[in-house]
This record gives sequence, C-alpha cells and structure tokens, in this order.
Amino acid sequence: MYYATARQMARLDALAIKNGLEIRQMMELAGWQMLNLFRHVKIPKKSKIMIVCGKGNQAGDGLCAGRHLYNSGYKVNFVLVSKNMSPDSVHHLQLVKKMKLSIIYYPNNKNHSSLAPSAAGQARQNLEVCKELYLYPDFKAKAKKIIQSSDIIIDALIGYNLSGAPRKDFKELVKIMNQSKGKIISYDIPTGIDATIGECFSPYIKAWITLSLALAKKAFTKKQTKKHCGRIYIADIGIPSFIYNKIAANSRPPFEKFRSAFVPLD
Repeated sequence: MYYATARQMARLDALAIKNGLEIRQMMELAGWQMLNLFRHVKIPKKSKIMIVCGKGNQAGDGLCAGRHLYNSGYKVNFVLVSKNMSPDSVHHLQLVKKMKLSIIYYPNNKNHSSLAPSAAGQARQNLEVCKELYLYPDFKAKAKKIIQSSDIIIDALIGYNLSGAPRKDFKELVKIMNQSKGKIISYDIPTGIDATIGECFSPYIKAWITLSLALAKKAFTKKQTKKHCGRIYIADIGIPSFIYNKIAANSRPPFEKFRSAFVPLD
C-alpha cells in the first residue's frame, strides 16, 4: 500500500483535473462511496445521521454523501460551518436545498429575531433551510443538541489541507462531535490530524471509521495516529492508474480486488 503526503494528494487532485476529471465528479463518487461504506458496515436505516461540513471541497463530499444516504432511506441532517464554501461545494449544496433537507448554519445569530424585515428576509434566504427552518435565537445550541443526539456523525470539516489546530467554529464543532454519543466517520483523515506527519492537534476528531479518498495518507503509518482514525478504508473516486503513476509507480490501491470498491487498511 502506498502512503501519500498532503502535497502528493494535492498534486494527484490537480493532475486528475488537468486530465479531464472534474472536482464535482470526484465529490459525487466520494458521496457514493460513503453510502457503500454504510452498507458494508451495516448501519441501520433507522439511524439518525448528522453531516458536519466545513468550507472547502470536503464539504462537497459530505453534501453528496447526505444526498445519497437520504435517497437510500436514511434520516439526514446537515450542519454547515459557513455559507462561504468552495464553488464546487456550493453546487452540491444547491441540490441539497432543492431536496428540502434539514440544514443548520452553525454560527450564532442571537439578534436574528430583532432584524429589520429586509435583513431578516436576507438571513432566511442565506440559510434556506428547506425542510425545517431553524429560526432559533441560538443556532449553535440547536446544532449542538442535534449533533449530540445523532447515531452517526460524518466529519466533512477539514481534510488533508489542515494547517495547524482547528480554530474558532471548527474547534467548537470538533469538541461537540467528540462529546456526542454517536459514532464518527471521517472523510479522508479525521479533522485535526496532519495528513503527512500524523500530528494530532488539539482538538482532533476521534473517529470510529475513516474513509480515505484515493490513497492512504502518510499519517496512517504512525501507530499512535492510526488508532485515532479507527477502521480505515481507502475509497476509489475514479482516478485512473496513469495519473497515480505520476505520483509514484503502481501507487493506485488494488480496488479491483474488492467488491466494495474500497480497500480496507489493516
């Protein structure tokens, strides 16, 4: 098994895009692979699922996962750390909104009820919580309550692009997620863990399962780090072998040997 650094992962993504794949396609496959993982580990349909999304492209992975899970019969809620997401994540967010799924925008807006009508209307437009619009005086308290009552929490906050310890709302959400009774599944690498050197910043997500996209991360070679990632699976997101070979010869995981299209990392 080849283990990639964060810099190599960034290069792999860039090469995939240069050679004709689109970020939105890879997000779509990342979302589909999360549904495959749920089926593989037999997570019951009655489970309450919370997906916590950051600002970058990993948020798009989480949004796609939520759409696929909902279509498959799971009860799904979202917490967004910000409305300012990457353009490709916004693309998938718009589709989730059209599905009228439950979304909470995490940052506080305690003065929401006292806003002038025009400003309040703009706030509602920004939130666009379709199935259940949480006009609540403290959105953070509402988000915390729902996260901590969830059975499964998908960590789509920060991936291999982590730079130092999670801060501000990210820091708060990591702590809330770790305090939950639910099990956490992290995309790529648990938020708060450096993908290359394996440093576990404070705070970091303590994952039940990590679904690592495209390649195993160098951090997984560190015994102390690996135990915080839980069970690790490497997911195929459609990148062909010739692109992997530009990172390192024969570095593509042997996805074809597994019916699930993801490789368990022992």
